[in-house]
Order: sequence, then structure tokens, then C-alpha cells
Amino acid sequence: MIEAYRRAEALHPSQEPRLVHRAAITPVWEDGSFSYQVSTPDGPSLVRIFPDKRERVEEGAPPAAEPVLPPELTGVQTSPDGRHAVSVEDGNLAVNGVRITHDGTEGHAYGLPSDQNRLPIVVAQAGMTTPPLLVWAPDGRRFVTLRVDQRHVPTLTLTQASPPGGGPRPLAHTLHYEMPGDPLPTFQQMIFDAETGDRVDIAIEPLTFTHDAPLGVGRVWWEDDETLWMLYGTRGYRAAVLYRIDARTGEATVVLREHSETVMYSAPTIVEAPLVSTRGDEVLWYSDRSGWGHLYRYAGGELKNAVTEGEWLVRDVLRVDWDAREVLFMSGGHGSNPYDRRLCRAGLDGGGVTVLTPEDGDHHVQVSPDGRRLVDTYATPGMPSVTVLRDADGAVVMELERADLSALEKAGWRAPERFTAKAADGVTDVHGLLFLPGDFDPSRRYPILDSVYNGPQIPRQLRTTLRGHSLDPWLLDPAAGAASLAALGLAVVVLDGRGTPYRGKAFQDASYGDPGVSVGLADHVAAITQLAAERPYLDLDRVGIAGHSGGGAATVRALLTHPELFDVGVASAGDHEHSGYYAIWSETYQGPPPQDYTADSLLPHAERLKGKLLILFGEMDDNCHPALSLRLVDALIRADADFEMLMVPNAAHGYMHAEAHVLRRQWDFLTRHLIGAEPPFGYRIDPTFGGAA
Repeated sequence: MIEAYRRAEALHPSQEPRLVHRAAITPVWEDGSFSYQVSTPDGPSLVRIFPDKRERVEEGAPPAAEPVLPPELTGVQTSPDGRHAVSVEDGNLAVNGVRITHDGTEGHAYGLPSDQNRLPIVVAQAGMTTPPLLVWAPDGRRFVTLRVDQRHVPTLTLTQASPPGGGPRPLAHTLHYEMPGDPLPTFQQMIFDAETGDRVDIAIEPLTFTHDAPLGVGRVWWEDDETLWMLYGTRGYRAAVLYRIDARTGEATVVLREHSETVMYSAPTIVEAPLVSTRGDEVLWYSDRSGWGHLYRYAGGELKNAVTEGEWLVRDVLRVDWDAREVLFMSGGHGSNPYDRRLCRAGLDGGGVTVLTPEDGDHHVQVSPDGRRLVDTYATPGMPSVTVLRDADGAVVMELERADLSALEKAGWRAPERFTAKAADGVTDVHGLLFLPGDFDPSRRYPILDSVYNGPQIPRQLRTTLRGHSLDPWLLDPAAGAASLAALGLAVVVLDGRGTPYRGKAFQDASYGDPGVSVGLADHVAAITQLAAERPYLDLDRVGIAGHSGGGAATVRALLTHPELFDVGVASAGDHEHSGYYAIWSETYQGPPPQDYTADSLLPHAERLKGKLLILFGEMDDNCHPALSLRLVDALIRADADFEMLMVPNAAHGYMHAEAHVLRRQWDFLTRHLIGAEPPFGYRIDPTFGGAA
């Protein structure tokens, strides 16, 4: 097994920058040209493109640049012109070091989100400082921010048994943590003049702080120096309310409101910025009222027309040209796979949709500020990405880059295979990826590992960008390292069952009101069973499951409710009891109060455990707090069940300093109980993930 461990370590997601080259670029647009940096085996290289001449100039290594610390490290938000630096000091706002508020207090601070949204313990342990939430006006002088009141919210206490540099006495850390049915934090918004400190309060009653502050996810924007917009999701996200605000007076008017019986989405998921745009009295509005997420045009608060329609959905809005009366957007469902994105154009006044990227595959498109140039990177799981320059109509002007995966393949990587199976209802198609070892031999039989995350807010198998972070599971799968796990000698399944996003409202709503968000697990069972029937090299007698956070909870649920299939599980940092987890989670996906969030709890059924289970969690996890795992542990002990547990001191929702140790313990557990071999004695993963030690 030592060679398998070395291959698995070589394919850890942290190795992607070393193994993957020319796969992605970010253009910097200038007049008449644009430049970008690209990774090469010899280091980063700077390329300049002159589109009109179709000319490419290799400029060599990029010049050394002064490092710019992000706001998360400085705790400061700087105005676009660099003149004003805003920070939070003891709950008060300061501009260029001078306080402009003086009544901020602990639990009622300016500029900061709620504790549950901020994760203050994680922030402190990572050496970061929370910067203020604000949005600058176009004049670069005024900004809108908020004040959150969480003084009435119940608290959660975490005990740090072994504080770094501390003595033998444990430390207690307390934060506000609202659980389902608890009173939620409230927030109010105000506008400040950074030069004078003058303040205008926005005339909206205190609103409950739900999943995220509107300021944190693009739900507040300036149309001009005098007009501000806010899109608010109510408690439980059953309604979306659009406010227009007079920035001079703070007067607010409700322009649009839409309600849903389940979740009222303003984008395909609630963790993405809303796909809503405004100009004057016109609003481009996103809704899945038809059963699919589409765009609608309103004027003066009245619906004028549907901009898009059909059995597919709008995934992202890239550019709205109000004067030309058209919108550029990414769609999902125009290709052979429903998760693949295509670039499309539609008229704001109706008239149909034009698909601008015909190649079958997933497209990631970046648009120049003037809308004349498109940089498109497209790929399939089995095809290295290609980046091309297109004109405004989608015609290819020139190829820019083609991914170099030679080092990745030399390290033992094998491209994942897409598959389609029937859900547990026998009708609905579900899609996934199958990762096999690089030395795959069809004459052998391989244990199956379900790398699970079945939460309703994030897909598991597709390339996407969430809040500026790219996720590409087709290479080294940064979310869970499926390629690395396959290198151990496993057939790893990555699947999105019913209840997950990007497949339309009926598909997503399958999980709504389900106390365990468990409906998708039946689809995992059905799909894995079908895969094994079609592929004799998959060993249905050895099936494991592993996941983190929501995937950790799904792992335990799978072992207890589907013991006929799952024999082995690794449950990491799970939200095992939704009644004790974030209110924003349970109330959004299981319904707002009143609701029985204890229904379908697994704790009374701990005696069902027959398979091998490893439970992992961090002592200082202020997301899925330790009690969620320890209450499960207590139930398992009372049932006299056999299991293993590892609590990592000082670790939060990620394992930080202990990542290498926790990873090796997972490999050992899967090797011993799923593969049926002995782990290599004394093997240590390099803490920097640079190679075997």
C-alpha cells in the first residue's frame, strides 16, 4: 500500500498548481489589448493579446509586484480611489483611523455581520480580522453599511482544552449562535460620508439577519450616487423583496416582492449573488416560478415580459446592456449534460435566446467591459480545457490556451468518467462522475467509495464559481480529493441526487421539508447499484461513503438507513442534528417556524449501526459545533455500538494544522476496512502536502 499512498499524496488537490498548466486565465482588459498570466512548468508567464490584429505576444515572467494584503488580513475596506480606509474598532466604524460612530458595542456593532455568518473563532485562529461590510457609492466618498443587533440571540460556548502557548487551564469561547426557532439577529443599514462622517439612516424597519447580510452577497448595489437598491430574503427565504432607496434621504420604497411555497431563489442557489439588475424604473428579475430559473423584465413595478423561458435555467448574468436592449448570460441545460454551461444572448424585450458557444462541454466566459470580446474556457471531464477569444457574436477569433495535463497524467491521474443513472423513483435521470485509479485494470474488482455532499445549496460534480472561487472537480477535486482517493485503489463516485441545485425547481424541491435532507441518499443507492450492474469491476460487496459537513451527516445517515449497501463510513464535521445547527440552514430548507426540526433525528436509531464508522470533528468548530458530533457519539455509546472517533484540538470546521494527520487517518481507515489491506506502517504525509516523508 505504500506506493498507493504515495500516488494518493501526489494527487492531493494542493498539488494542482504544480501539475496543471495553461488551464485557466483571468484577462486584464485595456484599450486595444488585454493581458493575462498563465501557469507553465517553468513558472508564471505573462501573455498580451491584440485582438484586432489577432496577435499574441509572450512577455515572459511577469514583473514582481508588491504584495497586496486582502481585507481579511488588514481588517480594512479601502475606497476605490484609495483615499478612505474604513475599519471596525470595538464595534465602531473608523475612517482613516478616526472614529465616526461611538455607540457600537459587543453584540450591537457597526459594519460586522452576525457571529454565525462571521465565524469569529475561525477568523481569529486563521490570523485574520473581519473587515467591515460596506459598498462604496460611485463617487468613492460615501458608503452603505449596517449595524447588527444580536444581543438577544442565545450563545454557544466552545471549550479550548489546549490553547496554543497557554497553560493547563482550558479557555472558554462564546459566540452568538441561533438555532432553528431562536430569535434571529436583526440589522439596519445606513449611509456614511467618509469625509465628513455625516450619516443617513435607511428608513427600513430592523430586518432579520438570515443566511447572509445583503451587503455580503451582492444584494445591495448603487445605481448612481443618489439611488441605492437592496434585495432582501425573508426568514426562511420564502420571499424576496426589492427596495429602492433614496441615498440623500434614506427613504425606501418596495418595488417588487415575490413569494414561494418553498425557497424563493434570486439565483440558482442562495449562496450566489442574485441575478437581479436595475436601471431607472426597469428591473431584470430572476425567478423559478415556471419551474425553471428564468429572467423577467419589469417596469414601474409591473411585469412586461419574460426574457428567457424553457426547460433549462439561467446560471449567471454576465452583462446587461440596457441601451442595446440585450443581456448576456450563462445557461444550464443547452448541452448534452444538464450541468454544462453555455453562453447565451437574449433581448430584454423578448424575442428569443441565441446560444453563442456551440461546443458541447462546460463553458466559463469572461466578458470585456465594452462587451465586444469574450474569453471562453470550455472543457469536458475527458477533454483538457481550451481557452479561446470570441467576438460579441460568439465567433472564435483565436485560440489562447490549451491545458497541459502531462504532469498530472504522469503523476497517475485518470480523467473521471461521466455517467447517467435513474434515481430511486426509476424515472428521473441523475448524473455523476466515476473516478478510477490511474492503473485501472478492468479484470480486477474495486471497492466503491461514495464521496458525498447532498446539501441543497452546492453541487458536487460540476465546474462552477461560487463567490469568486472556482471549483473544478474534474481535475483534482478540491472539495474532497476524489482523484487522490481513487489512487488508493478505490472506485470513487461523485453524484448529485434529487434535492440539489441546477436541475430545475421540482428536482431541487425534492429535499424541501425533509428533516434529514436525506431524499438524495436513496438516489445514491440506486445509482451505485446500477453502476455496479453495468461494470463488473465494481465490487458491490465493498461500498463505503465519506463526506465533510453536510456530507459528514449524510455519511452517518447512509450507514444507519441503508446498511444493505454501505459498510464503511468516514463522517467529518457533520451537522448531525439539524435542530441544533444553524437556523439559516434548517429554516431555509426544512421550512420556517413552526416546524419540528427534531423529526427524523438519527440519535434514537444509533443501535442500527452495523458498519465501520469513523467520526471526525474539530474542537473549535463554530460552524458544525462539537456538540453535534458528541451527541451522536453519546447515542452510539448508549447503544453500545462500535465506532472510532477523532476530535482535533484547536481545529475549526477545517483541520488547519492537523490536515495531514486527519487525512492520513482517513486513508488508514478506508484502507483497513474498505480495501481490506493494512496501511503502510509509519507513513506520514508531508504537512505541506509536498510529498511523502
